[in-house]
Amino acid sequence: MLRELARRTQGWDTPLKLALGLALLLLALLLGLAFGGPAPVQLPARIGAFGLLLALQLLFFYGNRRDISPYHSARERFIAGDYEAARSILEALPENAPQSVDALVLLGNSYRRLGQLRQAQAALTQAVARKPQHPVALYSMGKLELVQGKFAAAQTHIEAARAAGAPDELRLELGQLCLLQGQTAQALQHFLSLRGAFEQEPAQALLRDAYLHELGEGAAPSTERLRAASAIWQAEAQTFYNSAYGEHLTQLLQAMGCQQRR
Repeated sequence: MLRELARRTQGWDTPLKLALGLALLLLALLLGLAFGGPAPVQLPARIGAFGLLLALQLLFFYGNRRDISPYHSARERFIAGDYEAARSILEALPENAPQSVDALVLLGNSYRRLGQLRQAQAALTQAVARKPQHPVALYSMGKLELVQGKFAAAQTHIEAARAAGAPDELRLELGQLCLLQGQTAQALQHFLSLRGAFEQEPAQALLRDAYLHELGEGAAPSTERLRAASAIWQAEAQTFYNSAYGEHLTQLLQAMGCQQRR
């Protein structure tokens, strides 16, 4: 039972693990009072222990909610940066198992992050065919075409994603695409519109600041921001080093003073 408990809680979020530890500690204290404490507190302690057991059941149901859906488990791995694990979870589904558009998009994005562009194309093409107005599928297809150097097609898909209701932050990629196609004025408009964005996304904020500085509309990114986020773009430039997009990122990183690794 303890081995099964350890296995199931291994992938839990840190706050859930802390809540479980605190609940178990309180349960032990209440059980000690219920059977060995002063007589006046034994009955309240037993009632409290019973209520805590019910709360622990709810905690386990919530903590193990991802066991229901491989998609949610894969999504957690993707967010954590473990793209191989996310890909493996989704690839392990039976061939005849129905996959949602969200799962296909996640699989395609995992392939893209790993540099497996042919597989990414197949997954995202299927996702867009199933739901042509899915904003995340459209954006993901545009992002894939961006890293492949298909800038005009990428711009078409990302603008379609924006029209379908995707967040305005994707103007970062639209700015990139305008810049890569020599549309400097349009690129600047996109980057300027994002000056108050990305408070919780240092990598995107770094890229925006670097472009604004390059276009003469802002200071160079701070050393702290470079230290916190440049490794993400170095990894992306390394993955796509043999494409026009990878070369562009490499030049941008060098302009920021980052040592590009191969």
